[in-house]
Amino acid sequence: MHALAFSRDGALLVAGGGRGAASGRAVVFDVASGERLAEVGDEPDVVLACDLSSDLRLLALGGPDGVLHVHDLRSGDELFAAREHTDWITALAFSPDGCLLASADRAGLVLVREAWTGRIFHELGPHRSRVGALAWRGDSLVLATATDEGRIRLHEMQ
Repeated sequence: MHALAFSRDGALLVAGGGRGAASGRAVVFDVASGERLAEVGDEPDVVLACDLSSDLRLLALGGPDGVLHVHDLRSGDELFAAREHTDWITALAFSPDGCLLASADRAGLVLVREAWTGRIFHELGPHRSRVGALAWRGDSLVLATATDEGRIRLHEMQ
């Protein structure tokens, strides 16, 4: 496994992984029972980042191919694939209200998009190194980014 993400209520756990340069996917588990609820993605490489929307309807995946894949968790269908990243996607985070999705890559690019449509809302940066972590404030108005060089930035979404 290369990526783990709990649902906001802690009831579900997503595990993303695969085999380098061969295949990748994410599996959703019920935490209480350990039951495997869904398996999503048919990626050409490992899944390095994943996240669930707060309403448990969307699952985002990203990896070395630089393509952000957003799936409808109920059907497993891909809603969209976004190809703006030019390097490995290293972090993903849905906003707590489920309206926005942030994606970050190894080159320091952070994109914030509408979660359901994929339309870019903000481009944040430039960061001078890999962005390895993203975190939203509870009101969905501020996104924190953390880089390999030890910098944390706060970005307002207004």
